[in-house]
Amino acid sequence: MVRLCLDVNIWVSHYLSALRRPGIITASGGLARAVFTGASRQGPTQLVVSHAMLDTLEDVLKRLPLMAPYAEMARDQIEAAAGSGFLSNPPAIILGGSAAYPLLDQEDAAVLNAAMAGGADLLVTHNMSDFVRGPRSQADTVTVSESRGAPDVILLRHPKRPGGLLIACPFRAAAWLLRGEPPPPEMPQKL
Repeated sequence: MVRLCLDVNIWVSHYLSALRRPGIITASGGLARAVFTGASRQGPTQLVVSHAMLDTLEDVLKRLPLMAPYAEMARDQIEAAAGSGFLSNPPAIILGGSAAYPLLDQEDAAVLNAAMAGGADLLVTHNMSDFVRGPRSQADTVTVSESRGAPDVILLRHPKRPGGLLIACPFRAAAWLLRGEPPPPEMPQKL
């Protein structure tokens, strides 16, 4: 089973795309579909999410005029799937977790905490630069691959995670999970 944590920005992208272009499946939309169905090309897929992430998602969507009427529904859709066992592999809802590394952005820190506490194999985000060691993060990371000079896959090393946590942009994650392309060697063996 692939334990997948989708950053709040992936969910926002999914819901905006679904509203604006309902017939087009984006990378974010495909990843959301994979966690809602509990399956991907890599096998059973389980969502890792936290209440803090769901609160943030609802708050962000309420600030977007186009999405405000759907903010509560979007949160409830994810939460109901987690609570009711609707999915073949219900998502894990994390109540909390300790800081894995200090990150400048508190929302990114909450997402990383949820991914680490929930034992995620893969964290998907549009904010790759916020997780790379540097001015925004003290995380111990190694760049696995780049696209146009910017990291699109990084490996976060942590003593509690012997294999580390792979963090990828949605396009790379979609390539592995939706199109079945081979993941990098750093990817956990179960992928």
